[in-house]
Amino acid sequence: MAKDLYEELCKFYEVFMGPLPWRDEFRRALEETVTQEELAVFFLVPMSGSAPLSKLERRARLPATELYACVERLASEGLIMVYTHDGQTVCERGNPAYMTEQQVRKAEDTPRRAFYARFFNSILNGEVSIAIPTKTPYYRVLPVEGTVSESGARRVIPVEVDVPDPRAVLPVDVVSEMIRRDADSIAVADCYCRLTKRLVGEGCGHALQTCLVFNRVAEALVDYGTARRISYDEAMRIIWEAEEAGLVHNVDNCEGEITSVCNCCPCCSILLTSWQRGMTNADSPSRYRVAYEADACIACETCLERCPTMARSIVDELVVIDEARCLGCGLCVTACRQGANRMVLRDQQARLPKTAEDLYRQIGREAMIGIALQKLTGLVRRS
Repeated sequence: MAKDLYEELCKFYEVFMGPLPWRDEFRRALEETVTQEELAVFFLVPMSGSAPLSKLERRARLPATELYACVERLASEGLIMVYTHDGQTVCERGNPAYMTEQQVRKAEDTPRRAFYARFFNSILNGEVSIAIPTKTPYYRVLPVEGTVSESGARRVIPVEVDVPDPRAVLPVDVVSEMIRRDADSIAVADCYCRLTKRLVGEGCGHALQTCLVFNRVAEALVDYGTARRISYDEAMRIIWEAEEAGLVHNVDNCEGEITSVCNCCPCCSILLTSWQRGMTNADSPSRYRVAYEADACIACETCLERCPTMARSIVDELVVIDEARCLGCGLCVTACRQGANRMVLRDQQARLPKTAEDLYRQIGREAMIGIALQKLTGLVRRS
């Protein structure tokens, strides 16, 4: 009996997400998105990493023209990424977040896009809880550059604010350095969290074009019309404007080549809303925390308004910081005109995976082990 490839795809997505909410509807949406023949090609692509298109040609039981058409469809629907690596065209599976991103970003107003938006919005709102059996965060926060690096001196920051010793600042802490390093190819796409909210009638006033993607992800999104190429200078303009709007920078939780910089708002972002609900495996704090100087504080509450995680409150005319909620974004430092806040390195630093590929391989291992344990203990229930 032939395998049910739609069921296999749901199982693959559950490696990353845990049990899928609205699983039957999700499966039906997948059936409308891709065909069984296209899914057969999807499963020729390795579970992690990439494979040259030439290798798929050797494995596929299809004429080359039919194979290329399937690859084109899978890529256009966000199930795989197709890009150039070492002079070869290669294919890589997309995770469920990547797939739903591309579905929500489609220009056509279709029932299918509406379902994917409703599906994702239920997760954003916490109406549906996804128990991802992993511990490694997908993303981590980068602090406002001017609060940790002399390279940010051009930013408008109170002169009284001290910044850490530049010798302690690493490229992994500085957004302009990370983007410069990955500037071979840069593109910008709509923030799919805010776009989702807009599609369901709950949008905020923040800009949509704030998601920066690099290299292979940029190439894949540009080729299929969901992102546009931009220069380094335009990327940095988007970064500065995001900071001024109170958005939080998030990057892949790794040391090496990053694939994206998300500029997140607390009202829509899956990363920030997950953090606010106590989840620690979606987003990770920056390598910095905020040190508060009570003697300089006038309790103006500007930093409270600026804090995206509601980690600050006023008690007896003094600011109280909930360290467990603080993400170390630095927005309170730029907001304070009295210099009562400054960024300092955290005493303990989490070990970062070397590359984005290492990061997702690690998360995939954790997910498979976690799901296996859940099955053994009877915690997984499927409709």
